[in-house]
Amino acid sequence: MIAAPLWVLSIQCLLGLLAPRNRTQNNQDAHAPTPGAGHTLAVLVPAHNEQTVIPATLDSLKRALPENGKIVVIADNCTDQTASIARDHGVTVIERHDATNRGKGFALAAGLTSRQSDPPDTVIIVDADCTVSPTTLTDLAQTALATARPVQGVYLLTPPDKRDTKAVVSAFAFLVKNQARPRGMDLLNLPIPLTGSGMAFPYALLKNANLATGNIVEDLALGLELAEQGYGPVLCDAAKITGALPTAGDAAVTQRTRWEHGYLSTLLTRAPGLLIKGLFTLRPTLIAAAIDLAVPPLSLLVMGSVAALGLTAVIGWFINTPAPACLLAISLALATFSLILVWARFGRSMIPISAALAIPGYILWKLPIYAKFIIGREKSWVRTERDTEHTNTSGTSGAPGKSTSDG
Repeated sequence: MIAAPLWVLSIQCLLGLLAPRNRTQNNQDAHAPTPGAGHTLAVLVPAHNEQTVIPATLDSLKRALPENGKIVVIADNCTDQTASIARDHGVTVIERHDATNRGKGFALAAGLTSRQSDPPDTVIIVDADCTVSPTTLTDLAQTALATARPVQGVYLLTPPDKRDTKAVVSAFAFLVKNQARPRGMDLLNLPIPLTGSGMAFPYALLKNANLATGNIVEDLALGLELAEQGYGPVLCDAAKITGALPTAGDAAVTQRTRWEHGYLSTLLTRAPGLLIKGLFTLRPTLIAAAIDLAVPPLSLLVMGSVAALGLTAVIGWFINTPAPACLLAISLALATFSLILVWARFGRSMIPISAALAIPGYILWKLPIYAKFIIGREKSWVRTERDTEHTNTSGTSGAPGKSTSDG
């Protein structure tokens, strides 16, 4: 059983090394409408106390904003200058104050409601601590128009200081989860998970979605909900969204605890139902979504696989049945090989090879997070504190309810 997630991870990563789908090119070939040709776009930016990072976010969004686009900042329960800074940047600002219903989902619901009188064709969601490449918004909108489905760009987090080995290893785990694995799934035309920032939706699809929730992995849950409705998210590999990992110790633990607990809770509660529904309704996309969801965070998968390998090797020695241990060893070796190829293909410039030495320590560092999941899991959103020394280009994770698991 433990070998199955290793094979899924390996296949996704190996396929992810291939050239991605180019849906924007397909859109152009079909002469479908493109952003700016009478089609409107709204970029929703949920923000909670983001005065240190939102200027860089808005600057990058304004540079990337196509014709007929509008940026809407939802200042959610802010006690700083986020709203006034956003107004100074010439964007629409909605201020929301509700101490009970806090978080990204509620902020997005308020932003979407504000567009009801003049609904856009496409809605793009970008967290307030992220920057985007110059063509990201156009690429996302064009793909949403071409497919009439949710679209996820490549959202990566970078370590502000490469001497912070935990952050570097975590950045690689994000790269695997948010770039390599989705590329593999998308190449097979299977739904990919929504990863939090750089998401695009046809307005008609999003307006009926259940956004106003306190779910700490609301993006992941939304993607699964839409996949069940027959609108599995697709990848736009050309769209690049970048954030930064926290460097402060307590902030990093808080952030990862929220991500890991939210993902594991969703895995346990949603994966079995999706699999059963997919099997009974003969829907391969739901089966694939369940299988993808069932792959645990990378560090937990490695930890469990190594422990299982040791256990099966000992048992196999006593009962003279080495086959299970051999199968698991081969599976672990294949997964390791695929991860090395992913690093060589995507992460060599960002992640030094020396960071590999920090992997065992990183996994041990996360043991208390997994232990806490059993004895007192995180269920509500708590804002990640920032390290202000590294907020000149992007932030850490202060956008309401940022939830993507880092593996």
